[in-house]
Amino acid sequence: MSFPTQELIQTDEKAVARGRAKVYVIVRLAVDAVLLTLVLMQLIPTFQGMAAAGVLALDMAGLLIYWGAVMRWPTASTYLQLIFATILLIAFDFAWGSITFVPWFLTIPLSIAGGLIVTRAGFNGLVTLSILAIFGIYLGLIAAGRIYLPLAIPRELLLTLTAALAVVLLIINALIESLVVYLYQTEEALLQTRAQLLYTLQELEQNRNLLYQVQHQTRRMERLSTVGRIAEQLSKSLRDPLEEIGGILQNPDQILQNPQSIRKLHSQVQAALRMTEGLKEYAGLTDLHIKPVNLDDILAQELARTRISENVKLSIQQPPVFPPIQADPDKIRLVIHHLLHNAFQAVKEGGEIAIKLTPQPAGVAFSISDSGPGIPPEDLQLIFEPLYTTQSQSFGLGLAIVQRVIEMHGGYIEVESEPGQGATFTIFLPRVPDNPDSASLSAAIE
Repeated sequence: MSFPTQELIQTDEKAVARGRAKVYVIVRLAVDAVLLTLVLMQLIPTFQGMAAAGVLALDMAGLLIYWGAVMRWPTASTYLQLIFATILLIAFDFAWGSITFVPWFLTIPLSIAGGLIVTRAGFNGLVTLSILAIFGIYLGLIAAGRIYLPLAIPRELLLTLTAALAVVLLIINALIESLVVYLYQTEEALLQTRAQLLYTLQELEQNRNLLYQVQHQTRRMERLSTVGRIAEQLSKSLRDPLEEIGGILQNPDQILQNPQSIRKLHSQVQAALRMTEGLKEYAGLTDLHIKPVNLDDILAQELARTRISENVKLSIQQPPVFPPIQADPDKIRLVIHHLLHNAFQAVKEGGEIAIKLTPQPAGVAFSISDSGPGIPPEDLQLIFEPLYTTQSQSFGLGLAIVQRVIEMHGGYIEVESEPGQGATFTIFLPRVPDNPDSASLSAAIE
């Protein structure tokens, strides 16, 4: 990929020149306005004063034209403006009616301005030599008698001061040229650095777009992979219930006569329904609908719906007053339902389940422990993966749903387990979700 570095540098050079030209025009206009005001304030206007006012007006007009031209041609317009200002210094002699020489010293700041506006090697030298050439021709015409203007000072002093002015201009030109070379090199280095930075940013933007495309393709492949895994798991999980249902239905006459067949049929249908219900729950994890939620109330409701075996000891530890949180009650109900289901499945042969609700400064914590067989270390990193299960009639979405819901609320889940010593699942939920659905949240607040 190519990047127009040189074009960028030239564009920035023009921008810098325009900025300096703006300062030059403002200062010159301010000086001309003050001088013009002083001339016009004379109680008795004289011809010399009106002529000087005309020269100042021309200078101001030239500055305005220069400001319009410098936007497109900074170098050429700057050179022409400085030459125009130099000619107006000579015109001031004619307006005054004599060779005054004093305004000629204004060529010094004009020469300096040329080098500071356009920081290009050789430009200030061109301006200085042009100024000296103009005044050389002017003095030559005076000496040859082609210009008839009275001298305000002796001729010998005029020649001496003119030579001194030329030497001063040459010395200043040498200093300005040295400064210009340094400034030009410094600015060029800065502009090249900026161009390289923009080049890098453009590369980063292209890489970001490429990364977005790769991520999009990756997500698409993941979705396709997930669909394939779901189809495979659905086929595997539903095969046994459907085969057993099919076997029972092969002898329809014996179904009504054998209550055991009816119970098996009902059991297998319920197993298939649980698997499809889990799939429906996982697919429905989209936006949050935030409302005030009492975690202890949802826990009590879920426990009331759960059939607890007599050989399971259940203990609940919670403070008398438990603070509410902002959450989606239906999805929090799924979390508690699946955690309770897994805990009771772990101790279905008998054991203990301990539930603990703990308020915290930033939210609430909920933990459920069981005394079941525990989780093997190699399975701890897999239990939250969708479709991972060790049970024959399970779809492996329960803990995946739990983790997804908690993450949607800005919380987190931890699990501690050792083989033979049970497992403890602990979740933390903030008082307000970090990234709730904005529409739902605003509606809840209203």
